[in-house]
Amino acid sequence: MPNFDGGHYFLSVLIPIRTDAEQNSDGCWRSHVDLLREELALLPTAKQNRVSRDAALNSPFARNSLNHLARFVVIDDVVFNGRVSGNALVDRVRNLNPLTPQPVDRLKCSYLFFGADIDAQSGDDAALRSYTDALWDTMQDELRGVLRHCLAFEARVRDHASFFRYIRDCQVETTMPFNDYWANGLPAKNMNLLPLLVLPGLAALIAVLGFVLHLFDLDGWIWISLAALAVTVGLGARLYYQLVDKAQAPLPTAPSSDLPSVLKSLYLQQHFTDFVIAQQGADDEALYAAFRDFADTHKPGDVSGPTQPPGVIAAA
Repeated sequence: MPNFDGGHYFLSVLIPIRTDAEQNSDGCWRSHVDLLREELALLPTAKQNRVSRDAALNSPFARNSLNHLARFVVIDDVVFNGRVSGNALVDRVRNLNPLTPQPVDRLKCSYLFFGADIDAQSGDDAALRSYTDALWDTMQDELRGVLRHCLAFEARVRDHASFFRYIRDCQVETTMPFNDYWANGLPAKNMNLLPLLVLPGLAALIAVLGFVLHLFDLDGWIWISLAALAVTVGLGARLYYQLVDKAQAPLPTAPSSDLPSVLKSLYLQQHFTDFVIAQQGADDEALYAAFRDFADTHKPGDVSGPTQPPGVIAAA
C-alpha cells in the first residue's frame, strides 16, 4: 500500500484547474490559474526560517497536529524528458528517421497538486477521511479561497463528506513515499528463503532428470518430467507472489514518529541545550537540583505540553 508507510499517510492529489475566466470588479478578465497563483502567494507560510519566524500569521496547516508536511503546487504541463532512445542499427533496419518528432505527453489543462505527509494508523479511506475532516474544521476559509479556482469544487463541495469525496476522486497513488524517522536504522529481520526453495528446487530437479532419462528412450519419464515442470512453475509463481506481498507490506511505525512526539523532541532539544550551557561549572548538588527543576518544568514524558507549536522553527 504505497500511500501508507511507517505510520504515515502520504497524500497526493491532482485537481484540474478551471479553464474559464473570471471578471473582476474593475471589469478586467483574468484566468483562474492566474488567480490561483495569486491566492497561493498570499497564503501565509509556516514560520520555519529566519525570514518568516517573526511573521504575524502562520500557515493554516499548522492549526492541526496531523501535518508533517503540506504543499500546494501549480503544474502547467508535464516535463519533456527528451526522445525515447532506441537501437541505432534496429532503427536503420526499420527505416525510422531519428529526426521525425515522437508523440509528446501534454496536459489538457493546468493542475493544482496538493501533497501532504500526515500521521495515520492505516492507509484506508477512514484515515484519509479523518484528515480531510480536520482540514475542513481548521482551514475551511483558506481551502475555499484556493479550491474555488478548481474544476467543479463550488458545485460539489458543501461539507465534510463532500470535501472528502472531492479529494478522494482527485487522489493519485503515491508510489515513492518519503519517511526518515528511523534514526538508528530499521530493525529488519532476515528472511530465510531456503525452506521456500526446497520444493520448487526438488520439482525442477525431477523435471530435468525425467527429461534426461527420456533421451535414453525410457518410457514414461517424459510425462513425469512435464508434471514436475508444471509443479515447478506453480511453486515458483507462489514463491514470487509471496515475495511481492512481503515487499509491498508497509514498514512499521518508527518510535515517537508522530507529530506531537516530534514537536516535543524539538522543544526539549532547544531547552536542554540552554540548560546545558547554563549549568557549565555547577557542582553535583546544584546540577541535580537544576535538572530536577528542568524535568518538572518541561515534562519530557508528556507530549501534550509544554511543547513546540506546529509550523514554527523554534519554541518561544
